[in-house]
Amino acid sequence: MNKIIDIQKYQKKQLNSRKMLFVSMLVGLVVGLILWKYFVENIANYDVKIPLSSNINYNNIEPKALLASDLAIEFEESDNKPILLYIYTTWCQACSKNYQIINEIAREFQNTELKVLAIAIDRNLEPQKLKQYLNNYGDNYFIPNYLSSKNGFVELLNKKNIKYNGRIPFVVLLSRSGEVGMKYSGVKNKNYLRNKIIKELYPN
Repeated sequence: MNKIIDIQKYQKKQLNSRKMLFVSMLVGLVVGLILWKYFVENIANYDVKIPLSSNINYNNIEPKALLASDLAIEFEESDNKPILLYIYTTWCQACSKNYQIINEIAREFQNTELKVLAIAIDRNLEPQKLKQYLNNYGDNYFIPNYLSSKNGFVELLNKKNIKYNGRIPFVVLLSRSGEVGMKYSGVKNKNYLRNKIIKELYPN
């Protein structure tokens, strides 16, 4: 009889331990989410008065073909200004999800020093196809560019210390001094990107 009671106590103790472990994990998850929202995605932490956007769209602008040398000039002409570099393709599903985030960022920061440099890198991309792709989303707030040849493209990025991993979409924020302040592949929350840009534009 005593053995049966001991087994029951042991089983109850094990059950309580599992419950405590589950509760601890749940509390840890909740705390982690709260910290993430507060320190990473909380707009109020970095909220500043951003100059009102003119809401100028580029729907009627013909896509511009770029070589690596043209991209180098774009970088040079943007010295002392932060650059948001966005590399994508028209066939990538993740790029389609990311497009709205980049487009809204381009609209919101239109009257700041931020330069948004978006480049479609589809192979043999026709300008009209890119234009149609962008117009599918409504108003487009960044200048449509596409890479007409990949010769020297990765080498140029390497010179800028941009370690492009070949994955798309690929987002890079370059500081005023040309240093990589942030980069990632795939899609991130808009507030994550927005806060990084605000910190670069308004460091104080």
